[in-house]
Amino acid sequence: MIKIISILLLINSIFTLNAQKSSDAEKLIKDYLHSVQTGAVQTSFNLKVIPKNSVNSQSITGSMIMKGNQFSLTTEDVKVWFDGKTQWALFEQNQEVNITQPSQEELTETNPMAILSSAVATSKVSFGNAQNTLSRTVVLTPLKAGFPYTKVLVQLSKPANQLLSIQVFNKDGSRHELTIVEYRSKAGVNSSTFRFDKAKYPTVIVNDLR
Repeated sequence: MIKIISILLLINSIFTLNAQKSSDAEKLIKDYLHSVQTGAVQTSFNLKVIPKNSVNSQSITGSMIMKGNQFSLTTEDVKVWFDGKTQWALFEQNQEVNITQPSQEELTETNPMAILSSAVATSKVSFGNAQNTLSRTVVLTPLKAGFPYTKVLVQLSKPANQLLSIQVFNKDGSRHELTIVEYRSKAGVNSSTFRFDKAKYPTVIVNDLR
């Protein structure tokens, strides 16, 4: 399930722009990342994990709150909190929560903004070929070998520049499609939003793996 988290914000429909330069596309993504760094964002999403043969696809729904490098994630199977240093992963079916202090490398498997920031830093950033009056799509293509994906498409609304969808095309032929169902910027949150509260789960077994 943690691997599912790693692609929650790396997933698009192909409505792209041709009339703008690569530098404009990079600015668009960086402006979006900046908006999440400076203000909380709350989303509801649908995620599809589609194998190469398109058989036995997985579909996951959930919600997420993000601010800077902090986030909280809720799906049917797991709840995850990260306060910038410590991560709690609660598996309610097992009545267990795992506490870790992930490394920067591990964060790219759990923190959506770390993933997207990493992709921008290591990719060619450009617009595609088509045009759409309601949205625009930025294409991220890895500059070097060694990445598990061949491209990432990030669809943003116009003119608000809010995230609509992300699509990841993997080298093994599979893909991940994330569709934002509801998006609210400037969400009101405090620091407790990104921390596990043991008082709310008194019967849960705590596994401190730090």
